[in-house]
Amino acid sequence: MSLFLWFIWGSGTSAFQNEGAWNQHGKGVSIWDHFTHSSTSDYFPRETADVASDSYNCWEEDVAALGYLGVRSYTFSLSWPRLFPEGNATGEPNAAAVDHYSRLIERLLEKKIEPIVTLYHWDLPQVFQDQYGGWKNNTLVEHFEQYATFCFSTFGSRVKYWLTMHNPYLVAVQGYGTGVHAPGEKGGVSSSLTVAHNLIRAHAKAWQTYNTHFRPTQRGKVSIVLGSHWVEPHRGQPTAANVALCQQSMEAILGWFADPIFGAGDYPVSLKIKYADLMPRFTPEEKLWVQKTADFFALSFGPNNFRLGQNLLHNGQSITPDLRRLLGWIKLEYGNLRVLVAEGGWFSDASVGREDTVAIYLMKSFINQVLQAIKFDGVQVFGYSAWSLLDGFEWNYGYSVRRGLFYVDFNQPNRTRVPKTTCTDYLAIRNHLRLFASTGASHYRFALNWSLILPEGSSSNVNTEALR
Repeated sequence: MSLFLWFIWGSGTSAFQNEGAWNQHGKGVSIWDHFTHSSTSDYFPRETADVASDSYNCWEEDVAALGYLGVRSYTFSLSWPRLFPEGNATGEPNAAAVDHYSRLIERLLEKKIEPIVTLYHWDLPQVFQDQYGGWKNNTLVEHFEQYATFCFSTFGSRVKYWLTMHNPYLVAVQGYGTGVHAPGEKGGVSSSLTVAHNLIRAHAKAWQTYNTHFRPTQRGKVSIVLGSHWVEPHRGQPTAANVALCQQSMEAILGWFADPIFGAGDYPVSLKIKYADLMPRFTPEEKLWVQKTADFFALSFGPNNFRLGQNLLHNGQSITPDLRRLLGWIKLEYGNLRVLVAEGGWFSDASVGREDTVAIYLMKSFINQVLQAIKFDGVQVFGYSAWSLLDGFEWNYGYSVRRGLFYVDFNQPNRTRVPKTTCTDYLAIRNHLRLFASTGASHYRFALNWSLILPEGSSSNVNTEALR
């Protein structure tokens, strides 16, 4: 259990979902600003993230919330259009934005909280969408490399963990394939494949730049956050055909991005067969500089990929929230890599408020599965980021769902952060494991109280508070 003394417990946010201040201090327009301001879709809420959690102005309250949790890391993203309103990172940066992120990083370090910084969490400068068609155009590979170079140069001496981008699968599929996310394009499979190809190449370019020019002096680590579901055969139906279909489902989401980066520099064979000539090709030279461009495996495990994974199911298969088995699959597919769970958590309906036993149960379940993967399966998970620190703007769901450990009343101008029961339970889990580890014990035996859990003796009346 001594390994949990160095385990990096953390939480996280993203710029667009939480910062607000959408046009404050010279910030440029992002594709999500444009999308939310102009959307007329029946399935998209008439809501914006113009203020959201107001983390740009309330960043000190966010750091205080992290202090309350006692976590060792904070994952947050930089806003590309806030740093470069016109997109081009070879020009002059927005000084107010540079100062803001510098203050945040410095305060985190003062509090002994490790900043884990994401370069791109979906808020592309709108000017690139207008000029080039966004990520469909390979011109953005060079622009992203220039943006990454600026960030490494400006903040890299104080940042030891970088994430180039967050869950590119959703950018490619939801942003350019179905149009559910910004920029709202419905280009279908062909567009999604092209966008994914450019995102992978952009990530690899950024990693190569860091590896060549910044790693010798900064000695940091760089990865990319990849999202996934988990699918397995129905109980009692583990036929060879069913297992093969489950493998193809995993390759269609996680493998699409992980195989080129953590494998041999190319796409899974199943995808190349499925999409044939639609599938972009890496040149032999590209395969060499795309493969192994990550210093650890960063994983997103949450509701967004689960929803999309349902579309890939066949008869005899089930999607289950089994993080342990997913971590084991990653180890089998890509080797015994160090793994950071960069996004772990679920969602609550906004009407639930500050107490949600379902969210608490799933949080505990995910953490327990991570511990099992470490102890029993030998997976090298070194950190877990509970998502998210604050309630914020949840993309195409707006404010109808919540994912924060801290409750934010979006009707109040001061956006006060109030701990939820998920927050206090996350704090209790972390402290309990730390105390247990300090004893040197290898097992912990405890009893359940039957009469407390089932006051009437049967499942007709379940005390959900006792389960929590």
